[in-house]
Amino acid sequence: MAASGPPAQPLARLLARSALGLFAGLIVAVLAALYFGIHPAELARLIAHVSPVAVLGWVASAFVMLGWQALRWHRVMKPLLGLRDLDAYKAQIVGVLFNALLPARGGDLLRVQYLGRRTGKSRATILGTEIVDRWLDFWGWIPTFLFFAVVDSPPSWLFKALAVFGSILLALGGAMLALTHSGWTPQEGTKLGSFVHSLRLGVVAFRQPRIWATALFIAPIPWLWEAMIITFAGRAFGLDLSLMQAFSVMIGFNIAMVVPSPGGIGSVEGGGVLALVFFGFDKERALAFMTVYHFSQLLPGMAGGAAVLIADGERLFGGLGEAAEQAERVEPVAQQ
Repeated sequence: MAASGPPAQPLARLLARSALGLFAGLIVAVLAALYFGIHPAELARLIAHVSPVAVLGWVASAFVMLGWQALRWHRVMKPLLGLRDLDAYKAQIVGVLFNALLPARGGDLLRVQYLGRRTGKSRATILGTEIVDRWLDFWGWIPTFLFFAVVDSPPSWLFKALAVFGSILLALGGAMLALTHSGWTPQEGTKLGSFVHSLRLGVVAFRQPRIWATALFIAPIPWLWEAMIITFAGRAFGLDLSLMQAFSVMIGFNIAMVVPSPGGIGSVEGGGVLALVFFGFDKERALAFMTVYHFSQLLPGMAGGAAVLIADGERLFGGLGEAAEQAERVEPVAQQ
């Protein structure tokens, strides 16, 4: 997030990728609407009649959710980098803003850039903690699922989805352990060697006992919180969801986010509608709910991220330009 103007060519390519990802996400939502034969007039009527008070409550819940996520990341970072809770929270909000502008969760990388710039800490080490935090995030699905399964029966497809993501978690966890135990390092004095060394310093947090305490007691909290919020939010649209159904909806739209749409626009709506219709809910109500709920979580984070950048004296589009320029430089290094 530099003060100078953005590099024109890298930024143009970055924006082109974002536009392509947005188009792909919207296609997912449109195909879901066509498949279920959703009537636009009924959809608009349902959205227009939602209570503003309810929406404000969902907006407030978005900032609480960010707080839980920031706490999880802070527990990974603090012993290594000595960062404050507020640093993690501000970086989390900035990440929401850029995830809404960039495809494939590019904002997660830019929050690393932001935090490194504001604190002077190694960006590669912060990135290592980000990888550990992302593992903890998806691990939180497992204990949350087991908790809800005690009181309700999960759908059969949820077992399959969690089995796939469980395999990915095992593979990623094994890769992090291998990286931290391996003595291999690229040639010293090179940029790649310095990057791998610093990255390893962040990833080594994965081996610490505090991470397992975080995995058991903190990582599930954001998922438990959002499942409860979805059950309350659904009632405003006449959707009486159980906690297991709400959790299944979350898994549904997170799986759909493999479509690299900025902010999950379109892909979240499509995945959520598929899960809700599976449980027998009205298709128009399902899409109206997913649309309003998604934007009640997305737009406040974007506004908060912009406010943080302005308060810190950063330039939004300068940050995009710098990120694009760095991405152009990283690609040749990765190919070596």
